[in-house]
Amino acid sequence: MPALLLAPAGCWREDGQAESAALFEAMPQDLAAMECGRPGCATILESVGGGAALFDADGDGDVDLLLVIPGPYPAPGAEGGRTSRLYRNDGGRFVDVTAGSGVDLPGFCGSAAVADVDGDGLRDVYVTRLGGNALLRNLGGCRFEELPEAAGAAAGGWSSSALFVDIDRDGDMDLYVANYVVFDPARPPLHAQDGRLCVWMGVPVFCGPQGLQAEPDRFYLNEGGRFTEATAERGFAARASFGLGVVDGDWNADGWPDVYVTNDSMPNFLFLSRGDGTVRESGVLAGAALSARGHERAGMGIAVGDCTGDGEEELLVTNFSLESTSFYVNRGRGRFCELGDASGLGGPSRMLLGWGSAFLDADLDGDLDAVTANGHVYPQADNPDTGTRFEQPDMLWLNDGQGHFAVARWPGEAPAVSRALAAGDIDDDGATDLVITRLHGPPAVWRGQADGRRSVRVRLVGGPGNPDACGAVLRLRDARGERTWRVRSAGGFQACNDPRPVLAWRGPAELEVAFPGGRTERRAVPAPGVLTVAENGP
Repeated sequence: MPALLLAPAGCWREDGQAESAALFEAMPQDLAAMECGRPGCATILESVGGGAALFDADGDGDVDLLLVIPGPYPAPGAEGGRTSRLYRNDGGRFVDVTAGSGVDLPGFCGSAAVADVDGDGLRDVYVTRLGGNALLRNLGGCRFEELPEAAGAAAGGWSSSALFVDIDRDGDMDLYVANYVVFDPARPPLHAQDGRLCVWMGVPVFCGPQGLQAEPDRFYLNEGGRFTEATAERGFAARASFGLGVVDGDWNADGWPDVYVTNDSMPNFLFLSRGDGTVRESGVLAGAALSARGHERAGMGIAVGDCTGDGEEELLVTNFSLESTSFYVNRGRGRFCELGDASGLGGPSRMLLGWGSAFLDADLDGDLDAVTANGHVYPQADNPDTGTRFEQPDMLWLNDGQGHFAVARWPGEAPAVSRALAAGDIDDDGATDLVITRLHGPPAVWRGQADGRRSVRVRLVGGPGNPDACGAVLRLRDARGERTWRVRSAGGFQACNDPRPVLAWRGPAELEVAFPGGRTERRAVPAPGVLTVAENGP
C-alpha cells in the first residue's frame, strides 16, 4: 500500500505532489459507532458498511446528520437493529435527537436519500435496507413517521444506494434504487460450501459478488407522493448488475436529467435522457462504463463536477485494489474518455480500495479537488505479500485547475476502514467539511481549514417538492473565467451531501442560476458571503 504523501507548506512541485498545509482538521463530535454486522466481516453483507446524510431535517437552515447504521448481523431469530441515529446541528455541534424521532428503523439498513416527496416543504428520507426499504415522512421538529410499504417504493432484496431525481421534469422527485446481490442471511454464500471456492490472493475469503445472483435496479415515478414502478417504461431496464452507487447529472447537455450507476465487477450504467422523460443506457458506447483498456472494474463511489473548467461535469469512480480510481473526462454530448492514470489519480490509488468520494474546492482556489474514503473488504488483506492493508488512509487530491491531481497532505490520523463520505458546510463558516463513516467505530468528522471568508455560499430556495432546487445549474463568471456547479444531494455511494454550493470568490462576479423549472436568475456578486436566490421570488 502506498504511503500517504506529506508535503510542507507551499504550492506545487515538479514531481506532481501538491505542497500544502493540511486543509482539514479533526472536528470532535460525540457520534455513535457504526455497527455493521460482526467485526470479522464473515459475509459480503457485513463488508459494505453504513451511510450518512447531511440535510436540513428541522428546516432551520443548517445541515443535520443522519447516520444509517446497519446493526447486528440479521441471523434468523435474532433481534434486529434499530440503531440509526439522528443528530441536530447546534452551531456546528451535533446533538443526538434520535429518541422519539422515528429514524431508528428495524432491519439491516445501508443508506439514505433525501427529498420533499409529498410537496409540503419538509425533507423526507428514503432508507435502503435488506428485505424492503423504508420511506420516512418528515413531520417537522426532527420527527419522522414510516409510511406503509414506503408509499409504493419498498422494492425488496438488498438495496445499496438510492437517488431522488425529477426524471420527467414535472416538479416532483422520482426515485432510482440501486440494488446489489441476492442474499439470504439464513444461508450466506461461504467458501467451501455448496461447491463454492472463494479465494483472493491465495487465501480463502467471503464469497461475492462474482458468482452470486445480481439484484436488478428499480425506478419509481412520484405521483402525488406515492410511487409507481416504471423501470421498463422509462428506459431503466438494464442487465441485472451489482449496483453500489448512483448520481444524477446532465452529461448530454439537453436540459433533462441523466443517471449514472456504478456496478461492482460489471460495466457501469449511464442512462442518458431522450428529452421526453425516458432514458437509454449508453455506458459502454459513451466511454463511461469500463477502464481505459476496456475492462470491467469494481465501481463503488462516485464524485461529479467540472474539474477542467470547460462547463462539463467529469466523473470520478473509486474501485477495488489493483484497479485504481477511474476519471472519466467529459468530452461533451455524453461522451467520455477515461484518464485516471493521466490525471494523476491512478498510480497513488492503485493499491487502495475506494468507497465514498466527493469533489469540493478544499483550498478555495477556484477549482474542484477530490477526496476519497478507503478501506479493504477483506481482513485477510493484512496477510503478508498482499501488497495492501485492511485499514487504509483516506486521500485528498488537489487539482491544478486543468483536471490534473496530486496527493496532498491529510491530517495525521491512523488508517481506518472507511466507507461512505458526506460533504457539507457543517459549521457554516464557508469551508466544506466532511463526514466519513467507518465499517466499525464512530465516523470521522473533518473541518475544512480554508478561509471561508473567501467563499460565496449560495442558498437556493426551490419550489414545492424541491426545496433545495436540486437539478439547478449555477455559473459563476469573474475576470478569471467561469465555473459551473450542479445542485444535487446524492453523494454517489450511500451518502447525501449538503446541497448548498460553496464557491471560491476570486473578485467581482456574476452568478447565473438556471432553475430546474426553467427560470433563470442573475445576480451580481460584488463580495464574498452568503447569497440567497429563490426560484419563485425576486
